[in-house]
Amino acid sequence: MEYNSLKLSPYSVDGMQTPGFNYGLFQDKLDNLPTNLVDFLLDSSVPDFIMNLTQKHVQLSIRGPDIARLIRDIVIGDVFVGDMPQELSRRLGTDLATSREIANQIASQLFTPILEDIKKVQMVKFPGKLPAKPVSQPAPQVKPTETHYQGEELPESGGNIIDLRSKS
Repeated sequence: MEYNSLKLSPYSVDGMQTPGFNYGLFQDKLDNLPTNLVDFLLDSSVPDFIMNLTQKHVQLSIRGPDIARLIRDIVIGDVFVGDMPQELSRRLGTDLATSREIANQIASQLFTPILEDIKKVQMVKFPGKLPAKPVSQPAPQVKPTETHYQGEELPESGGNIIDLRSKS
């Protein structure tokens, strides 16, 4: 079954007539997003990606709109990005391994150009859930090893070293 691209677009998958979807609230959320995230939701490459994904995973052939909704919900901050595998499993009825594979494809192939902006939205919506940027820690100071001469007692050994190489 072929879908028109509007049903696979995260922006237009739900309209004003969709039961349970509050278009005004959605528009308010869009107004607060960075421009490139709104552009992403409108980008024609996203429905193409979803179509390719549903063709690769035959069991998802009629679930494209559900994938579009989840992508939209992550971008606008309604769903935590780290919950994507569980959400895919719940919404699509797929096993967790398949859901992880799909989530990895979405994150690595679709979200890469906008990942930093998604993280910013997610940090506001889900404070403390995303790890903070790793603080670069200085390399630990390595104490130079002291020179040890054969036959000399080592302080850490208590002098209990036997040199098996000596023939005396």
